[in-house]
Amino acid sequence: MALAQGAAFQTPGMPSLGVRADSGSDSGQASRFSNEFNPALSFIVDSVLRYDDSPASDDGFDAALRTLEFAGNAWVDPKAWAYFVGAVEDEALNVEEAAVHFTGLGGNNVIRAGRFFVDFGKQMQTHVHELRTLERPLVLREYLGDEVKGEGLEWDSWTGVGEGTAVRWSIAALANTLPEEEEDFDPATEAAAEIDSSKELEDFNFTARVTAFTDLSDASVLQLGTSLRSIPRYSVVYDDGAGNTAQADSLSSNVLGLDLTYGWTGETGERKFTLGGEYLLSMGDNGFEVDPDPDNNPGTADAALSILDEQVGGFFVWADYAWDRFNSAGAQYSLVERADAIQSEAYEVELYFTRMFSEFHRLRLVLAHSDGEGDDPLATLALQYTAIVGAHGHGVNW
Repeated sequence: MALAQGAAFQTPGMPSLGVRADSGSDSGQASRFSNEFNPALSFIVDSVLRYDDSPASDDGFDAALRTLEFAGNAWVDPKAWAYFVGAVEDEALNVEEAAVHFTGLGGNNVIRAGRFFVDFGKQMQTHVHELRTLERPLVLREYLGDEVKGEGLEWDSWTGVGEGTAVRWSIAALANTLPEEEEDFDPATEAAAEIDSSKELEDFNFTARVTAFTDLSDASVLQLGTSLRSIPRYSVVYDDGAGNTAQADSLSSNVLGLDLTYGWTGETGERKFTLGGEYLLSMGDNGFEVDPDPDNNPGTADAALSILDEQVGGFFVWADYAWDRFNSAGAQYSLVERADAIQSEAYEVELYFTRMFSEFHRLRLVLAHSDGEGDDPLATLALQYTAIVGAHGHGVNW
């Protein structure tokens, strides 16, 4: 959770890698009334060495720098905290997040403005290098995307209920919450979704979240939350670059999520056990298929889109045990029902061991397997190395 959010709650399953803005470190100006400016800067290296085993031809060893991330955060003035995150992709620096948290409304209210990851569940807000697993769960990637950010405004607030419970809610209006196109996107065989460019109210996207956590005992915490991502109107466009085009307009889509997380901490604070899961329901115009030549006449330059309006669901569950502050292991399972013509299913299993050399330095060993109807089974053995230089903070909420 960002320092601008208020009290430094640590709910089960939150990212723990790196120095966050709520860590108590000096990550802003030297004082409220000084002209001296001292933003906290950092960069993150996240690399993976992996071996894939699949009946397909893309098996074998691969090494990649997944993320080279630059970040900074600082107090702009006594009532505003700002941060930015830039990531190098294909030798270009892209702005992942750039937002201001305004705390001047009083109480526990925060207005966030700019570009930021959507507040959905407990994993979509975090960057990929902060995950406890190598990838986001399959159901999140299928229904929401690998990473989903939007540009707009979000109101965030929380309140205490009784002595051991806190309730938080947020609502956001964003210009776009569609996932980015994957690297292997082929416009000749696939269609791309896009938000209408007009700025009427129905052309904005919306997210909302309500969550509460309560102390079950001195050592255990339970959190329950529900999230919504709503796209009231979007279009699907197909263009193979050879004159075959098709478009479908005035489509809508909603994804609803329900998450539950349990956390236990030993007497010394080093042993920890976390158990969690999330169920997602995707509704509306959530799938499409392309027929590039419906009349079997290649010279007519026609194409047809088939929009799928199916209600599909999926979930993931995970467990993580840390026996000291340096070592932890866990497992994650995800099952998803796809929004295709036959509502095919796919699953993914991931086992991992994480060694934390320090809060800035991590090594992780991963064994994963995935399979699904119409897919080639894929087994992966991966070694992930992550390092942080500097004070690291994102605008993450619970």
